[in-house]
Amino acid sequence: MLFPLIGLILGLILLVNVGLLYQKNSIYSQFPELTRRRKNLAFLLGILCLFLGLSLGIVGYWDLIAGSSLKILRIDLGIIGLVLLLLSFRQELSRWAAGIGRYPLLVKVRTFWQKRQTFWGVALLFGLIALALMAPMASSRVIFSLNDHTSHIGYIVQAKLALEEGQFPIRIAPLENEGLRYAGFQFYSQLPYTLGGLIYKFLSPGNPYDAYKIMLGLALWTGGYFIYRLARLFTRSAIAAFLAGVAYMSAPYFLMNIHARGAFTEAIAQGILPIVLFFVFKLYQQPKRGHLILTALSWFALAVTHIITFIYSTIFIGILGTIIVLRSNQSFLATLLPQAIAYIWSWLLALYFLGPVVLGSSALSIRHQIDAINPFFSRGLTPIANLLSPTSMPSEPSEFGIAPTYGLHPAVGWILLASWGTVLYYSFSQQNLSPRLQRAKPVILALLSTFFIALFLTWSPVNIWGILPKQLWVTQFTFRFLTHIMWTGSLLTAFAILLIFPEKLDRRHLVLGILVIVMVSRPWLPIPRGTVTVEELLKEPLFKYSGALDYLYRTPPQTLYGNTELHLLANNWIPGYAEWDIYLNKPLNLGAEIYYPKWQPQEKPILSLVGEVPLENIQDKANLLVQVDGKTLATIPLTQRNLLAKVPLGSVQSLSNNNETFGLKFLVEGATRDNKPLLIRMKNLRFEGLSPANTLTSVDRSKEKCHQKGSITHCDIIVEDNTGGIQLPILYYPKMQRVWVDNRRVEVFPVYDREFSLVGLKLAPGRYQVQVQFVGFTWANWISLLSWLSIFAIAILEKLSSPHPQRTYPAIPNNISRLP
Repeated sequence: MLFPLIGLILGLILLVNVGLLYQKNSIYSQFPELTRRRKNLAFLLGILCLFLGLSLGIVGYWDLIAGSSLKILRIDLGIIGLVLLLLSFRQELSRWAAGIGRYPLLVKVRTFWQKRQTFWGVALLFGLIALALMAPMASSRVIFSLNDHTSHIGYIVQAKLALEEGQFPIRIAPLENEGLRYAGFQFYSQLPYTLGGLIYKFLSPGNPYDAYKIMLGLALWTGGYFIYRLARLFTRSAIAAFLAGVAYMSAPYFLMNIHARGAFTEAIAQGILPIVLFFVFKLYQQPKRGHLILTALSWFALAVTHIITFIYSTIFIGILGTIIVLRSNQSFLATLLPQAIAYIWSWLLALYFLGPVVLGSSALSIRHQIDAINPFFSRGLTPIANLLSPTSMPSEPSEFGIAPTYGLHPAVGWILLASWGTVLYYSFSQQNLSPRLQRAKPVILALLSTFFIALFLTWSPVNIWGILPKQLWVTQFTFRFLTHIMWTGSLLTAFAILLIFPEKLDRRHLVLGILVIVMVSRPWLPIPRGTVTVEELLKEPLFKYSGALDYLYRTPPQTLYGNTELHLLANNWIPGYAEWDIYLNKPLNLGAEIYYPKWQPQEKPILSLVGEVPLENIQDKANLLVQVDGKTLATIPLTQRNLLAKVPLGSVQSLSNNNETFGLKFLVEGATRDNKPLLIRMKNLRFEGLSPANTLTSVDRSKEKCHQKGSITHCDIIVEDNTGGIQLPILYYPKMQRVWVDNRRVEVFPVYDREFSLVGLKLAPGRYQVQVQFVGFTWANWISLLSWLSIFAIAILEKLSSPHPQRTYPAIPNNISRLP
């Protein structure tokens, strides 16, 4: 109640002072500049808005207006009030500005503003367009919660928690997968979540959805602004360049990623890619140390944002640059060398992230998806008619007229298509191009070619993926090539505008161009759908099926351990909804033969099953069959809800062969009422009776003794008698974790707990103090650190050795290799 009362009191004081001002009483009789405005409409409205803004807090106390809406309303009233008061004093402000020459500091501020008026105008206009394109996410309370939006917001929440733990760079998602220290940030993305977590912590505390939207809005802005700068570098036309930036921001695939797909990191990468393009061309134009540093940093930002965009941007920018160099008759090696240095430097800067991704991802669960799913079979989402469609259309009919993924309607966009066609026509049908466009022909030809290659790969009319290296299957979906249609098409838009309007462009072309581009892209702004509120999400800010399974370490177990939960999925399973059900509901996997390592000859294992049987779904009677290597070992009648069974396996004769594994399969004999497989929820599925050396104290015991201190997990554990070690409640990632037992570094090994591969320790029975910290590859961390120190040192030397160059926007000269 205190703050609303303070606001009301301040508002009343403001009104009392206005009354004294109106009557020229008290101190106000000495200020004619104020009293003569007492009847000015702008002045009175400004005072009224400030009063309402101050006093509305009392309304929120009785919950007459929602808290978030009230806060926004008070801020808006305050801004409007200040603007109106400034308008009412505009003459005095003008006189004050005229006398600013007496104050050197203020002169510098005015000079700074005057020199950058164009930038601020362009930046503001791009900001307004970005704000308009974010319209489907206008609400700050109810989330556009279809597809992956909520998962990425959960990432931002956990990134903030990771930063508060002291993680930098962030690597571990603290809450995900039951708090088992899931390395989602290490293998997926870093920069978007780090910045999102910082924005959530400092700029939008209490609302991670606002941080999420700010990041996407910034991606739109940076994408449009740097396409503008690059197009202006090529064309020397501010208006054509600005429309090229708007075309990039309004591209259907950009809007689809932001809204329909909720592809947060890919959308951020689409905002970073134009920065990479701009500095690559600046380095190509002037191979200076400053451009080398900025090019390396921009490549680094892309690498730690979205691996797929990084890989294919490398390929497509390489194609573009190769065509330009060959068409310009330049020395390929001399042109390539600065770019290669910047690119390799970016790898070194990002090696702390890229090292584990490249060398450690072969055993991750998502790798099976990349190796097994040919991108050619995803082209059903990108039929050629849809790619050329002028409006947002699903790829095939459905009951409700929408795609299986709401709003996922990939298309090139008619603005980009028309630009490509226009430039293609003028380039090859007419020889009387203007001198500046004639000189830009190598760039134009490279853009036309790269656009066509990207479009061909998006549609993929033939299965070229069968002959390409499987590493390129990382793209997963062919519609991802639309990113490279976006930047080539938007740059071609600037050239197309100059070809269609060869005379000088003016503001009419700018206004009409913005209207046409934005209106043509309007169908890819879907009507928002969703019911999840920010408050609900904060109760459980998890990735769930969208990302929680992708980066689990999965390799075939080498040793059979007792007291540990058996995994129910084969090692080559692909993350998806069906697999998520195994994690969520823990059903016994019926009909699938899962392979496990053999036990030692002296061991007498007993399979222990504890579960829950839905008796109401059994039609008559049913039995659970336990098979080993295709032979039925036990038949368990399902007559009680609680399943309790122990099956000895020590006498299985099939284990006498030379195979190192045996297959375990469960079948249900009997019919169900819904004709679906019987859902037997498993509480325990483990082996008992193994030797003490191969029996572990289970994670059920150790997790109660572990707690987090910063980024280190501390455990006060007890290894039980007749066991040879313990499972820790921490996901296993080889060579990326430091483990100390009683302050002594030790090696660890993977051991399954259902579908989680946890850290195992070989220890004699007793009590121990254990600390575990995820650090990634130490050698990669050192290389990245040294690379960052080198870039800081060179940047300081560059700053000290040369003055600031004056910003210019030169034309393309006769020799494209060196723009003045």
